[in-house]
Amino acid sequence: MKKILLAAVAALAIVGCSQNEEIEKAGEKAEINFGTMVSKTTRAAVTDNTSFKAFKVNAYIVDVANIPAKGLGSAYMDGVEYTGGQGKWEAAKTYYWPIDEKMQFFAYPSSITDFATEGTAYPTFSFAVNDSPASQLDLVVAHHSDVTKPADNGTYTLKFKHILTRVNFSYKPENPDYTYAISNIEIKGLLGGTAKYTFGVSDGVWNTTNATEDKSYSYSIAASPEKDGEYYKLDDTNGSLMLLPQAAAGITIEVTYTTKSGEHTFFTGTKAVTLPAETPAWGIGQNIRYKLTLPVGGDAIDLDTDVNNWNTEDAGNEVTPDTPVTPTPAA
Repeated sequence: MKKILLAAVAALAIVGCSQNEEIEKAGEKAEINFGTMVSKTTRAAVTDNTSFKAFKVNAYIVDVANIPAKGLGSAYMDGVEYTGGQGKWEAAKTYYWPIDEKMQFFAYPSSITDFATEGTAYPTFSFAVNDSPASQLDLVVAHHSDVTKPADNGTYTLKFKHILTRVNFSYKPENPDYTYAISNIEIKGLLGGTAKYTFGVSDGVWNTTNATEDKSYSYSIAASPEKDGEYYKLDDTNGSLMLLPQAAAGITIEVTYTTKSGEHTFFTGTKAVTLPAETPAWGIGQNIRYKLTLPVGGDAIDLDTDVNNWNTEDAGNEVTPDTPVTPTPAA
């Protein structure tokens, strides 16, 4: 499970003599503190503990049942940025849990600059998919509804979700007695560029009305593909494509490769396979691996797929969260 967990810790204990002492004691115990946890990964393009250096939080004090009529209202935490890294997050201001009221939390990368609310709708922001796989970002967000101060004054965990579709490729030699060299993979006929995301009660939704049509992306191929059963994984360190969820039918995959045996070449060129009409759409948080069986000569490519939920896989690879760190007020 490639996910990011956002922990908010709060406690309230008012013991004191004077009113000032009571306020000070409350401030010591009721702060909203943040720590982060990112699941382990072997691919640098996926956000992990070492690459996650900043995030923003918007929080609203409102019951989710009242949002359809009244909206979220004014932000209690309005784009509050935390920077530093795991175990050493800092913010410019300290925030406290409200007593006996519900909160709505929205968290997102600091690179997002147009987070907005309108009317009674959930918040939105825009995001652009980079043309270069090495520069494509693993976009993760968190949304929790009706959050209240933990009754046991313990840790509250807020989970981040992957909201793009992750795409990788593997290949299997039709005949392992031949040497295969894959020089290029290009995926064509996609929606790319900029789209708008709207938070929702579950995974949210993408609006691709203004996305660029008929985009193509060149896949970054590993110099030494990793063997996985009968197949070889072609993704290099930054090779995973991070793409907009969208209809997949009609997308074309072009593979350029050469086959040899000894000094003799049996094929060199480019072959294409088009995803059929019944291909399911790419979903939010899906991790898709296209498995290509490459023939020795001029035959067609065979295609298979592995599809799983990126937000729930590899559950055993989680790491223990750092002790939450109290935000440091600005001087």
